[in-house]
Amino acid sequence: MTSHVQIAIGSILGDGSLTPLTKRRQFSSIDISQHIDKLPYLEWLHKTLGKKFIVNPIRRKKGFEQIYRFRSKPNKTLGILRNKFYSHHSGKKLIPSDIQELLKDPISLAVWYMDDGTLDKRHKYHFNSSIATYCFTFKECNVLKEILKDNFGLNVSVNQSTMRGKIYPRIYIKSESMKDFIDMIKPHIHPVFNYKIGI
Repeated sequence: MTSHVQIAIGSILGDGSLTPLTKRRQFSSIDISQHIDKLPYLEWLHKTLGKKFIVNPIRRKKGFEQIYRFRSKPNKTLGILRNKFYSHHSGKKLIPSDIQELLKDPISLAVWYMDDGTLDKRHKYHFNSSIATYCFTFKECNVLKEILKDNFGLNVSVNQSTMRGKIYPRIYIKSESMKDFIDMIKPHIHPVFNYKIGI
């Protein structure tokens, strides 16, 4: 699987979204937004994905002063990913049945972490990362837990996180896997997110 597809997979797991399929050709577009503080990262995604996908220019998101976004032109590959990552009935994002074959490259993991990851670094004895997985179910997150073990050798747990009175799943990287996790994703982390790996 080529790197632009792996980057797209990481983005879909994170903040990126795929548009509904076009009726005739079953194509989809990827839509990615970031706060102005992370504009260099958005520009990197735009440039990197633009090597294989046709992408529209980065623009300020309508109605949002500090949010920028871009969208690709409809594409067959993204249509295939839309079929995998979204429910055909509700249109809700989900974890595909073949996620073990899709989430295999550290660059996917890095993009996902840059989008939804947090580093909890309180003192020299506490250095742990977690990934917010609020749009997925606890069952789906337990599948991701096994994939992270099988494909990347990472020991993680699925914890509860409360937000606005509701309980959501969060993937927590266990201490014994933190060094491997950081070493794995570090080559792919954009400088604006260095703080997420303790730099």
